[in-house]
Amino acid sequence: MPTENQEFEKFIELLIRLTEPSDIEKERLRLYLGQYGIDLFAHLDQVDLSLPLLEKLDAIRILISASKEELQ
Repeated sequence: MPTENQEFEKFIELLIRLTEPSDIEKERLRLYLGQYGIDLFAHLDQVDLSLPLLEKLDAIRILISASKEELQ
């Protein structure tokens, strides 16, 4: 059974594959995920990433929010 840390690492890797950041942005994204965790989506206005990457992250945030609403 995977641990919470292993699940979070899988989440990070999936997020990187989905957003396709440059190598520099990949490191920044990992840094921000380490700082904010899954709450990164609530702090997109506070991170220093390129606009295309922020747009992809915001789209993922919207999909997650919509999915949560459907489950309720």
